[in-house]
Amino acid sequence: MMNENYNGVEPPKGQIAPKARVESVESLGSKSESRSSLAAHADEKSGDVGQVKFTKNTDDSAVEIGTVDVGFAGMGKEELMKYANDPFWIRLRWTLFVLFWIAWLAMLVIAIVIVVLAPKCPAPAPLEYWQKGVVYSVNPKSFQDSGANQDGKGDLKGIMGRLNHFVHLGVNMISISPIFKTADDEPLYGQDIVNFLEINPSYGQLQDLKDLTAAAKQEGLKVILDLPLNHASSKHAWFTQSIENATGECGDCFVWRDGKNGEPPNNWVSIFGGSAWTFNNVRNKYYYHIYGPDQPDLNLRSAKVKNELKNIARFWLDQGVSGFRLLSVPYLYESENTTLDEPQIPGVTPNSYASLNHMYTKNLDETYNFIGEIRAVLQEFEDKDGDHRVLFVEAEDSEGASAMKYYGDTAKPLADLPVNSKFIRKQAGFTGIQLKNEIVAYLEEVSGVAGWPNWVLGNRDTERMASRLGAKLIDAMAMVQLLLPGTPFTYYGEEIGMEDVAPIDGSVDTCPTGNKLAANSTCNQARSPYQWDSSPNTAGFTNATEPWYPIGDNSDTINAKDQMALTNSYFNIYRELVNLRKQPAVMHGTMNILNVTSEDIFAFSRIRKGAPGYLIVLNLGDKETSVDFSSEPSIPAEAQAVVRSSFAVNETTTKGSKVDTTSVPVGSNEGLVLSFVPQF
Repeated sequence: MMNENYNGVEPPKGQIAPKARVESVESLGSKSESRSSLAAHADEKSGDVGQVKFTKNTDDSAVEIGTVDVGFAGMGKEELMKYANDPFWIRLRWTLFVLFWIAWLAMLVIAIVIVVLAPKCPAPAPLEYWQKGVVYSVNPKSFQDSGANQDGKGDLKGIMGRLNHFVHLGVNMISISPIFKTADDEPLYGQDIVNFLEINPSYGQLQDLKDLTAAAKQEGLKVILDLPLNHASSKHAWFTQSIENATGECGDCFVWRDGKNGEPPNNWVSIFGGSAWTFNNVRNKYYYHIYGPDQPDLNLRSAKVKNELKNIARFWLDQGVSGFRLLSVPYLYESENTTLDEPQIPGVTPNSYASLNHMYTKNLDETYNFIGEIRAVLQEFEDKDGDHRVLFVEAEDSEGASAMKYYGDTAKPLADLPVNSKFIRKQAGFTGIQLKNEIVAYLEEVSGVAGWPNWVLGNRDTERMASRLGAKLIDAMAMVQLLLPGTPFTYYGEEIGMEDVAPIDGSVDTCPTGNKLAANSTCNQARSPYQWDSSPNTAGFTNATEPWYPIGDNSDTINAKDQMALTNSYFNIYRELVNLRKQPAVMHGTMNILNVTSEDIFAFSRIRKGAPGYLIVLNLGDKETSVDFSSEPSIPAEAQAVVRSSFAVNETTTKGSKVDTTSVPVGSNEGLVLSFVPQF
């Protein structure tokens, strides 16, 4: 029903919407109120805004709406446009807009400056493949017989057939012992070479080497040749020509001298003992040989000889090899003045190599210069394709400054590294502190010339590491070799724990003394065929009836096939350690020799910010001990076991176990590798 008092007019602006108080008709009807009381009620609280009141009379009911106040509802379009076009507000808006972008750009510039100028971790120096990887040394005669001629001897095709072994191990360089044509098919030392440009027929043909280097490259492997340039065979054509024609082209290819009072020119001694001079009746002079009479020394002061040797290097680089390990390097030159005697060393057996101070026959200045010339030959090939050709030199029995000089310097780099033979001469019985002192001394020498370290545990001319140091130390010494800074050299079979093998007839070949095998050692004892599996008599090395040399009598367990299947074996521990080398802390981190209280313990850490650190602990004693590393600020209270020796039995150091670094248990002759989060 329409209220008769409502006139339909909108309330004026400024009034608010009504707020109603409602009473039902029934409630009104139920009350005994008079019109006057209702009128009085309508006047009640007249100050209240927007009330809706119901009134009732006899005829009808009425709804009365009070004054309505409307709240602010915003500006209209006209008012907005007035401010939008006002010059003051236009200037204000643009001022704020410009200030916003100036502030934003200022913050951006400040952020860039902070990023550029703030101190940051230096990027690690890039490492070459020969620094990051592992060199695996192979005696081709004993690695694998391809079966091409059923002779029971290893060959180049056999090596190529086993490339997957190197890949599986994780090594990236294969160093092959001398493969050149020799006077005797069974050379005693493999260095009586009659032709430096031909391969010994028992190892295959030149094409076999080309195939090997190509196949190795496909697998990411580098092939390096062992190259002896100090001497040749007495049956080499050069030596024959030198004997027959003193004024001919090869007249000075070797070192010839007149005798003195019917005796050799001086007291110089051969490495094998006795005089280093032998008289030749045809030429009526003495010729010099640092090794045996069947291996006369080349005269590198002859222009012809030097050019020939450099061309020999070029020839093999052309076949695809990635560099050389030069053998017998310290003896390349001897004094031109052969009237000089070398000083005697008191108390040493006369006529033995160790009895003289070799100041005129070893590590002469000319030797280092010649290494620089060979380095230049390798550089010729590197300049063509950008692939670095490595140059390793075996500086036997050379230590201190004379050995470090083979690195050269930044102005004139020589060898990438002189092979470190310290561990080769090590016999069982050394303590942790002795090992520490030797390693620290060597690293200080290398650091002094900004060189790159390397670690060698065995080679073809020394007793095998497992026989020298004992089988229990195989894993521990591998941890040292593979996790210290530097390039490790692994002699074939070390990764499975092969030991020396005596010949069937028990005969003993005379071997070099001094820095190599003792006189009563068997030369071939460390050159027995590789033990691939447990096959009786052959160990998977050959399909021939018999191998060229006896197989070790422990091949039923010491063989690659069975050890590959065992998690806790020499082989797989070796592989784990090779993989650990790829970790940033090992590849680029710092190395700290740790101070321990026990003389039996050798420990070091590898640490790099932002990467897991590693703690390597060796116990060289005869009983288990616990080591406390709480004094080392970078090592936390807890670490995790990563690798341990294959024979370890302590349940607290199993792989993955958490180890309390205040009491690290290490068994006798055991090695242990722990990982941890370094504290800085």
